[in-house]
Parts: sequence; structure tokens; C-alpha cells
Amino acid sequence: MDAKTAAAIERLKQNKGLAEQIMRSGDGQKLIGLLTRTDGGAALERAAKSAAKGDSQELSQMLSGLLNDPDGARVMSRINDKAKR
Repeated sequence: MDAKTAAAIERLKQNKGLAEQIMRSGDGQKLIGLLTRTDGGAALERAAKSAAKGDSQELSQMLSGLLNDPDGARVMSRINDKAKR
């Protein structure tokens, strides 16, 4: 995971309201779609459960993988910009 993505994730962890706002946004919904497109969300659900228990490695890997996808990189960039505000 690159430093920008790690920083954005940390900001979202610290501000649950911002995280909820972003996830309800169009970009948040696009992100969910990208993360669930291959298996209907099973991997995302496992990653989210692990992250809730303090192990965010799987979720981080999923997000890092999106950076290799042009659509994913654009969405992540816009979300990162929103998280900075």
C-alpha cells in the first residue's frame, strides 16, 4: 500500500463520520462495487471482519490492488482527496 492510501485509511479510522459519509457517496458506492465484483463481496466481508478485530492487512491488500486498476485508482484518489478535507 502506498503512503497516501495508508494516510487516508488512518484518517478514516479516526473520523467514523467521514468514513460513513464517503461510503454513502457515489465514489464510496463505486469503491464497494469494485471490491465486490469478483466474488459478490465474500472477500470484502472477511477483510472487514478481520479489520474490525484489528487486523487490517487483508483490507489493505484489497485496496492496494485497486490502485492497479485505472477505475480503482481514480476512485481511490477522489476518496483520498475527500478524506484530506
